[in-house]
Amino acid sequence: MASIEALQRQDSTDGVRSVLEGALDRYGFDRFIISGLPDKSKDIRKFVVLSRWDEEWFARYSERDYLKVDPMVRHCFTTSLPFDWAAAPYDRENNAAARQMLDEARDFGMTNGICVPLHLENGMQGIFSLVGDPTRLQITERLELQMLSLYTLGQLRFVSTFSAEDTTRRTITPREAEVLKWAAMGKTAGEIAEITGTTVRTVNQHCENAQRRLGTRNRLHTVVEAMRRNLITL
Repeated sequence: MASIEALQRQDSTDGVRSVLEGALDRYGFDRFIISGLPDKSKDIRKFVVLSRWDEEWFARYSERDYLKVDPMVRHCFTTSLPFDWAAAPYDRENNAAARQMLDEARDFGMTNGICVPLHLENGMQGIFSLVGDPTRLQITERLELQMLSLYTLGQLRFVSTFSAEDTTRRTITPREAEVLKWAAMGKTAGEIAEITGTTVRTVNQHCENAQRRLGTRNRLHTVVEAMRRNLITL
């Protein structure tokens, strides 16, 4: 993805924001927020990583503690997969607070969107929420958006906390890099095993070892982090 390559070249938060906004515009999403999801007693404004939400709406969302009733936020704690806003379950008839929040969001043009659950530092759950019509997205585009969100988060961490010592310590073996490269190209564990002349179990072990070395949460996150660190190239 050209956007991921462009993100990799950024060395500032403003640069990451510019690339991300350009990419999301091409997918048809005009507003977004990347944020941690703190305990409901805390102010979400302190945990926002990057945002292009309407300022008036975000102020209202924060002041009225809509974090506590937001169906999309609640659903992020039950799944690791991207989902359409409409797929976040809630009882419209009996949950007046959530209904009010969603109705007010529509007044600000936020009628539909897509969410990507994220894992932040120290085990905190996070969210990448985009405003727009997700129904026209192809399956590959949904995967691209998930990778874009993870890569954006990784690059933001990189520009704020990078150190040469950390890069030296967090590396992977040539075999792990080979497996991750094929995974990045969409190959299944079975297909990678056949290509590399190993077993599915060995392929999965290489992925798990790379995940542990890079401190990532899952296979997709591992692929993205390896790309960000130039440990694999496509």
